[in-house]
Amino acid sequence: MTSVRAVRAVPVLVAVALLVTGGLAGCGERQVDSGDGGESTAVATRPSATVPPRSQPTTPGADPAEVEQAVERAVLDEQDLAGEGVRAVDAPSVASGCLAAVPVGLIGRQRTLLRWEYPTGSTLDQLVTGYVDRPAAEVLNGRVRCPGAELTLPSRPDVEAHRGWCIDNTCTLLLASGRVISGIQVSAGEQARARDAVLRIAPIAAAKLPANG
Repeated sequence: MTSVRAVRAVPVLVAVALLVTGGLAGCGERQVDSGDGGESTAVATRPSATVPPRSQPTTPGADPAEVEQAVERAVLDEQDLAGEGVRAVDAPSVASGCLAAVPVGLIGRQRTLLRWEYPTGSTLDQLVTGYVDRPAAEVLNGRVRCPGAELTLPSRPDVEAHRGWCIDNTCTLLLASGRVISGIQVSAGEQARARDAVLRIAPIAAAKLPANG
């Protein structure tokens, strides 16, 4: 009888052991689950950092009165062009060719358009405009594109930027310094003559712009 009770007690002990082990495992799983859940909740509710937007650098605006005066000083006169043998004629109401691609500053006082005529009938136009909100070189390099072949120009340390184009029998030279762009455009019977004319006038026009630097 004793041996029979011992045999019957073995399954009971095994069952109790399994229940205890299972209970401990369940507690362990609940602890892990609880830990995971708590950590996820903490991440979800954590406020995100807000990065303030970077302010863009701005260029200080120029005095409109000073820009107006600089535009007036950049205008060529008969004495400047005495070597060209031209005479002043009525200016067109609007710019044409590459001069029309130059963004106008403040319309009116800060924009001048003039025309001269050669004895041969060729024409010389000058457009001068100024910018209160940005340097003229920035406008010329970033916003002006003209059709035709780009003109190869000698280095000009007396201005901040210069570009030129020729198309058909018209050549245009644009000079920028300070807040002012001065554009010279010659239309002649041949492109070579127009190109030579704008290159001759370039140092004269550059000398009337605000000093570089």
